[in-house]
Amino acid sequence: MCRILVLCGLALAGCEREAPDLREWGPGDHDHTTNPGPAQVPEKSTSPGSMHGIDDVTIAAWKQRCVQCHGPLGRGDGPQGPMVRASDLTRADWQASVSDEEIIGTIKNGRSAMPAFDLPDTTLQGLVRVIRLLNASRMLRTAGDGGSDGAVEPSLATRRDGGAAAERTKNSR
Repeated sequence: MCRILVLCGLALAGCEREAPDLREWGPGDHDHTTNPGPAQVPEKSTSPGSMHGIDDVTIAAWKQRCVQCHGPLGRGDGPQGPMVRASDLTRADWQASVSDEEIIGTIKNGRSAMPAFDLPDTTLQGLVRVIRLLNASRMLRTAGDGGSDGAVEPSLATRRDGGAAAERTKNSR
């Protein structure tokens, strides 16, 4: 019993002292935007798609809306892909056969088993970028030439006309 009283007395005596480093909080203590600490969120995006101009909202839309059928890499091998006969978005012939506007139209309006998705225009444009990045022939060309400058612009081969219009314009100059 005596020990308990001694311990309580010591605890109370310790609580009576004021902390030596206690000071008044000021607005300058709150946000260090000029010199952020390591625990603060970085201002630059570090998401995987950011180097291709794809924001986190687009990546979330891809994961929530597209992966179930098209799979994470767009091959049509998602959990529901075989059942709904999801397109393989990596096929070069498919990539060359559709325009960006047609891809957006299909996402907005749906097609056969694919439902319509009401998404903002910036997200739709981002999904087109994701789909164009999935082009298998583009990936092979990039791997074969030792790298890419990170451009997201689809090659002439992925355009509906195979680049013929661009070639005609170039030759007419």
